[in-house]
Amino acid sequence: MIKRNLGILICVLIAVYLLVSPAYALLNFRDFASDVPLFIRYVAIPGLLGIAFLGIGLLAKPSFAMAVGVYGLSVLVALFAFEAFLAFQSISVRLAMLGQLNPAQAETVEQDKNIVRGFALGSLNRFLQTQKLSTALLSGFPNTSVVLCTPDNQIIKYTADRYGFNNPDDVYDLPMDLMLLGDSFVEGFCLPPGQDLASRLRASGFSTAGAGIRGNGPLLELATLGRFGPLFRPRHVAMVFFEGNDWENFENELSKPWLRDALSPAAHFGTQSTAQPASLQARVILNRNNSKPINYIDILTRTAMLRNFLALQQTFTRLGLIYPKAAREMPEFRETLHRAKTITASWGGRFTLVYVPRVDRFVGPFSTDRVYDQLRTIVTDAAAAEGIEVIDLRNALEGKPDPARMYAPDSHFSREGAAFAADVISRHLEIVDRSSRMVTNMR
Repeated sequence: MIKRNLGILICVLIAVYLLVSPAYALLNFRDFASDVPLFIRYVAIPGLLGIAFLGIGLLAKPSFAMAVGVYGLSVLVALFAFEAFLAFQSISVRLAMLGQLNPAQAETVEQDKNIVRGFALGSLNRFLQTQKLSTALLSGFPNTSVVLCTPDNQIIKYTADRYGFNNPDDVYDLPMDLMLLGDSFVEGFCLPPGQDLASRLRASGFSTAGAGIRGNGPLLELATLGRFGPLFRPRHVAMVFFEGNDWENFENELSKPWLRDALSPAAHFGTQSTAQPASLQARVILNRNNSKPINYIDILTRTAMLRNFLALQQTFTRLGLIYPKAAREMPEFRETLHRAKTITASWGGRFTLVYVPRVDRFVGPFSTDRVYDQLRTIVTDAAAAEGIEVIDLRNALEGKPDPARMYAPDSHFSREGAAFAADVISRHLEIVDRSSRMVTNMR
């Protein structure tokens, strides 16, 4: 009797765990079950396995149910043990990403009022209860040291330029070749000065200003272009679209009426002067946050580490079995590209989109391009409809023997990845410039 009950209990527990996935996927059908690969991965396979374990536990002979339950539990325990190992390895990376400081560093940062931890403009504008685009905070803090990350007890930071971006201030003293719009990939997350994407492009001969802040999405980037583009007047503007979270960020941005105003042809983007009060208030918030230490509790409260552990996220990623949510069609994205192209053309500039794939594409024994390309197709089709060229780093990385090497453990560009991306972008722009000169000479 004990043997039978134990077999039933083990099989039922495994079945319950497996059936959580299809239940969640069906409750969020649009995101996790509306496409065939997603349905197979998150509904069909775990659902059939869960039903099989439940049926065996309730209907099979006690000895068979016990054997199946023990084998199934052994596999599950092994998977969780491996997930625990990967999670333990990632703790230091996550703490570094959040900006953990040792006591001596924390004291220095707290005393130095000219240094701040990394920030997201979306969060700061939410705290500031921004209501108007013209007064919104759309850049960082001029001449301020910004902590990007803190790996191995080192502080990797940059000194912001006169507008609050990660550039040498003299980049504005000469005619600008290229303005980069983007998020942490453009800001140069966890890359030492001179190793980030904009610096690499400057080294290749393009006078480049990176106007990226972590957490930015396409609508914030459009607003940034609207405010600073006419001031910089670059020959080229490139919006760097990251496959990992830019679509979700864009959806969140559309819910903010003040930011959605950027889509209007009559939008008033404001200036550094109109945003000065917001900048001063935001500095007060960040100075207050500087005094708060980063610890292990922050990993649980500010990241999805616990949820990901229960979902065996890192293990399945290594196996190539984690698929992104189905991308929702948002016609406003094409409007965003149209507005960006129009604004850039107002001073004779040329607008380009740069597509950055996520590292998960290149991990695991099986190709997952079919799943990830749904979003890529939406984005590139919107660009094509507006006559905008796309520099597709997915295609560029396809020929590399180990594309995952282009990414750091934090899933941003590694030094090699930033150099590679800069080389692809600069070669594309050189071809465009050469073609433009030829057309000009023929006239």
